[in-house]
Amino acid sequence: MKVRTVAIAILLFSSVLSGCAGNDTEKDDRIEALESELSDSISDHDSSLEQITTLEAALAESMASLAVIEGTVADLTTTIAGYEEERSDLMDQRDGLLHQLNMSDGNTSILLDEIATLDSEIEDLDNSLSGLTSELAQRENQVDNLENTISALGYTMSQLTHTIVFKTGDCPLANPGYFMDIGFDDGEGIAINDDGEVTYDEVQATVGECPGNFGMIYNQTTTEHNWAQQRVVEMGGVLYFIADDGDSGWELWRSDGTVSGSYIVKDIRGEECETNQNITTGEDEVTCTNPDSIWDRTHDGVFMPAEIVAGNERIFFTAYNQWRDDTWSAADLWVSDGTEEGTQLVKDLWPGWDYFCCGQEFDYVGISNLLIIPSVGNNPDMVLFSGLQATSSTNEDGSETGPTGEELWLSDGTEAGTQLVANIKPETKSWTWMETTRCCGDWNGSMPRDLVLIGEQVWFTAETDDYGRELYRYVLGNSFGDGSGHYLVKDIMPGAATSNPNELTRGSGGLFLSADDGVHGQELYFTLGDIFTTNIVKDIWPGENNSSSPMWVTKLGSKVIFSADDGIHGRELWISDNTDSGTYMIKDINAGNNSSNPTGPFKEMDGFVYFSVNDGVHGYELWRTDGTEAGTTIVKDIHQGENGSLSWGSTAHWHGEYALVHNGHLYFSANDGENGDELWRTDGTDAGTNLIVDANSGESGSWPWWLVSVGHKVYFTSWDGDQRQLWHYWDNPGPVISV
Repeated sequence: MKVRTVAIAILLFSSVLSGCAGNDTEKDDRIEALESELSDSISDHDSSLEQITTLEAALAESMASLAVIEGTVADLTTTIAGYEEERSDLMDQRDGLLHQLNMSDGNTSILLDEIATLDSEIEDLDNSLSGLTSELAQRENQVDNLENTISALGYTMSQLTHTIVFKTGDCPLANPGYFMDIGFDDGEGIAINDDGEVTYDEVQATVGECPGNFGMIYNQTTTEHNWAQQRVVEMGGVLYFIADDGDSGWELWRSDGTVSGSYIVKDIRGEECETNQNITTGEDEVTCTNPDSIWDRTHDGVFMPAEIVAGNERIFFTAYNQWRDDTWSAADLWVSDGTEEGTQLVKDLWPGWDYFCCGQEFDYVGISNLLIIPSVGNNPDMVLFSGLQATSSTNEDGSETGPTGEELWLSDGTEAGTQLVANIKPETKSWTWMETTRCCGDWNGSMPRDLVLIGEQVWFTAETDDYGRELYRYVLGNSFGDGSGHYLVKDIMPGAATSNPNELTRGSGGLFLSADDGVHGQELYFTLGDIFTTNIVKDIWPGENNSSSPMWVTKLGSKVIFSADDGIHGRELWISDNTDSGTYMIKDINAGNNSSNPTGPFKEMDGFVYFSVNDGVHGYELWRTDGTEAGTTIVKDIHQGENGSLSWGSTAHWHGEYALVHNGHLYFSANDGENGDELWRTDGTDAGTNLIVDANSGESGSWPWWLVSVGHKVYFTSWDGDQRQLWHYWDNPGPVISV
C-alpha cells in the first residue's frame, strides 16, 4: 500500500494577518477570528501528525504480525497435507488386512492385532489433524482480522493526510499573501506528481488571504515580449484572452485570477523548424520558431482584429493555424471548452486557396464579426459570424462552383453544424483558369458587419451591387438556425448607393440606427424590422445633405442618449424617445456653436449615462446625465484646469473596455495630472470619485485597458513601467479565509 503524505509550511501566517489590521472594528474582529481559526488549524495539524505517527507504527506492527502468521499458516497447511497423505496410506494398509481377514480360514489373531495397531495410529493422526485444522482456522481468522486492521489504518491515514494543508502562494505577484491549499501532491489534472506543490486539480480546498486589494496576476513574458493580455472575455468565472509569453507567440490563455491558475490553453501553431544549408560551412542548420496563431491583421487596407467571444460553456475565437503556399491563410473559426483537448478548429473554410488564386484576388482577411448566442435549454452555445468559404466543387451539370464570398454563417462548434445561413450576394462571376472558363463564384460577398442580437433576430448591415450597404435582419427561429431566412429591412438610400447604416442599438421594441437616405444626411432612424416602420426619427440638422451624424447611441430606460450636431450648437448631448418632439438636445454643455463633443464609451449605471465631454472650462472630464438638463452635470474635475483627465475614444479594437460598470461603481482610466493614466472609480459623486490603483508610480501612468468584471473583481492590463501584464482590483472588505 502506498501512503501519501503532504508537507505544510505556515510561514508566520498569524503575523501577516495581524499586519493587515486597521481601524475598522469589524475587520479587526474578523482578523482575530481568523487568527483563532488558524491556531485551531495548526493544532489540528499537529494532532493529525501525531495520529499519523501512531498509526504508522501500528500499521508496521500489524503488517509484521501478518507476515509471521501467514508463514505459520503455510507451515500448518504443509503439515496437514503430510498427515492426510500418511493417514491415507494407513487406511490402504487397513483395507488390505481386512481383505486378508475375510479370506482367511485359519488363525486370524495376528491379522486382528495388526488391524488394531493401524486403527490406533489412524486415531492418533485424526486427533493431530483435528488440532492442526483448528489452529489453521484460528490463524486464517487472524489473517482476516489483520487485513481488516491494515485496511482501516490505511483509510484513517488517508483521511488525516487529506486534511493536511499544503502552503502555496496564490495571490497576485505584487501582493504575495499567504494561501494554503488542501489536497494531494498526486499529479491530478495537469499538475505534476510529487513536485512539492499542490496545484490545479490536486487542490481540494483553499484558505488564506491577500494583503491589499490589487496586484499583478501573472508575469511570464520576456523583455522582448512584454505585451499583455488582449481580447479578454469571461466564462464560468475564468478569464480567457490572447497573450504572448515570449515562447509560444500569441495564443489562447486562461486565468482564474491566481498565479497557478494562469496558463496557456493550447499552443495552436507549436514549434516549426526548417533546415537550411549554411553557405559558408556547407552544413545543414536547423532553425526553429514558435509562431503566433492569433493576432490582428491588415490586408489591402482591410483591418481585421483577432476576435474572441464567450458563451456559457464554450469560447469561440479566430486563429491562423498554418502557412499555405508561402502566403497567409485566412483566419479560421476555433472553439474551446477551456482545455487543450477541447480546443479545436471548427471548420476550414479556406482549403487549397491563396489570395491570388485563379486570376482573382480576395479582399478578405478571415472570419470576423463574431456574435455569441448563449446556450438555451438543449441548444448549445452558438456563434454567428461573417466568413468566406473558398472551396471549389463540381456540380451535376459539369460546372464548377467557386468561393461563396463573405456571408453570414452560424455554427454550433462542430463542422457539421457550421452552415451558411444568409447568402445575400450569390455567386455569379465566371473566371478562367488553366484555359478553362469556370462558373460561378464570388470573391467579395455582402460582408456582413455590425451584428446585433435581439431575441431571435440578428440585425446587421450588408453590401450588394444593387442596394449598396443597407440594414438586414436574420430570423433564427426556435431551433436556432432553422429560421425563416434573411430580409432586407429597407433600401434606405434607394439604388446602388449606400445609406451607411451604423450605431445599431436596441431600443424599446425595435432598433435605433444612424443612416443617410440621400436627402436628409446622416440622421437618427428607428425600425421594427420592415419597410413601413423604418423611418427617420428627426432631421436634427435640417437641410439637404446636412448630417447630424449621431454617435455613441446608448439605451437609457425607454429612450436613447447620443451625441449629435444640429449645425447651431455644435456636437452636444441629445435624447430620443423615437418621436420627433421627443428628440431634442439635453444641454448645450459648451455654450454656443462650440462643440462639447460628448465621447464614449457611454456607460449606463443606476439611471444615469456616464460619458466624457469638454465644457470649454475643465477640458475632457467625467460627466453624467439622467436625460434632463438639470441632471446633466460634471462628476468631478479630476485634472483641475483646462487640460482634462480623459482621453476616451473609439479605440476598442486596440484597448478594449477602459470604462466598466462593476458592483455599483464605474471603473475607468483617467489622468489627474500627477499620476498619469491610472485606474479610477466613481459612485457618481465628487467625494466617491478616486484613484484606486497607481500601477506605475509617477507621471507616466499605466494606461489601464481591457477592463473585465468577474465575480467580485475587476481585471485589467496595466503598464508598471517595465511591462504590461494582467492585474486585478478587488474591493474586498478584509482578509479572505475561504476561496
